[in-house]
Formats: sequence, structure tokens, C-alpha cells
Amino acid sequence: MNRKQKKYVNTLAPLCMIGYYTFYYSLYLSEVPFSKRTARKHLKQYEITDKNTAQDRLEWFLTTGNRREFYVLQSSLLFLSEAEAKELLSIGEDETLIAKLSAVKKYMHRLNEHSIGAFDLSSAILLTKHAQRTGLLTQKEAQSYEIRAVRLAQTMYTSWSEYLTACTAGAEFVQKSTDDQEKYLNFQKNTLIKLMASKHSPFRKIEFETSFS
Repeated sequence: MNRKQKKYVNTLAPLCMIGYYTFYYSLYLSEVPFSKRTARKHLKQYEITDKNTAQDRLEWFLTTGNRREFYVLQSSLLFLSEAEAKELLSIGEDETLIAKLSAVKKYMHRLNEHSIGAFDLSSAILLTKHAQRTGLLTQKEAQSYEIRAVRLAQTMYTSWSEYLTACTAGAEFVQKSTDDQEKYLNFQKNTLIKLMASKHSPFRKIEFETSFS
């Protein structure tokens, strides 16, 4: 990859993170690599311990991901009236499921047919970088996953704004409770504004349709 393509990938990777570091790493990821300790800690959260588990998890994000569950829950809500949907959310006992349903209801008419796929793709890129950093993937293998993710992103979405909205929805979808969702949004609000409006944002300097051919 050339310098421009690397910067593009480094911009996508942190969008699945939360808070200050999302914007910080979108600007400086190529100059400030993750430590091996940080990389191992993140990989452990996804039960990635060796090359095989790394490749399996990356394939899952690229081909299935959290968007599959989003689709299933969205399909169930589409058959309910507004009143029925509200009743379902008010009487549910599974806190995590209620949080997921709340996120689906909130975003399902604001996203395109690929829903929260952007969150899956940015997660795949970030995990790829961690897997390379810890020696689970070679540079060539990591670059192959990164390019696959980027090409999927450019096929599934048409702009940075559309991609970031889908990524935000995905990050909200995977929170464990509605309280956690509220905390996430409060914490992320300024970051989202800076990503879209700051003159320093990579979104203002890099074309979404940057070629990777």
C-alpha cells in the first residue's frame, strides 16, 4: 500500500473505539503504534490466542459479524406496530437483548441495507493491526485483511458520514445495557462532532472512494 492508502486504513481502524482515542488514533495511528500489551489485551477480549483464532475471528467480522444479529432483530421489529415494539422493550427481562433491540429500533430506518457492517469492518481492521503487532499475522497477511475490509467498506457505503453513522450504531448495538448505551453516546458525542467538522479530521483530507486497485 502507498502512503495515502495506509492513512486511509489507519483512519478506519479506530472508528470502533470509544472516546478521545477514536479521534486521536484517526489522526496519529501511523505515527503512534499500539503497544504489544495493549494489542494482546484487546485480542484476549475476542478470545484470540493464536494464528488460527485470529483468522477465524477476522473472517467472522468480514463475512458475518454483529450485522447478522442486527438483521435478525430488525426483521422481528418490522413486523410489530409502534405500540407493540414499545411494549416489548418495556417488559423485557434480558437487559442486553433490550439494549440491542433499542439500538435496532433507533437506527434501522437511518442505515442502508448493510446496517452496522461498518462497525464490523473497523473492528476487523483494528484486530488485524493487533494480530500483526503481536506476531500472529505477517505484514503481508495483515495487509490482505485490511484491503478486503476497505473494499467491502467502499462497496457497502458511499461516504464517510454514512460509514461513521453505521459504525456508531454498531458500537451502540454491542453495549451491554441501555445505561451503557447512554454513557457511550455521552462519551462519544464530542468525538463524532470533531470527526465530521474539525479541519484536522482525516475525513476532510481523504476521499472515501480512495482507490485500492
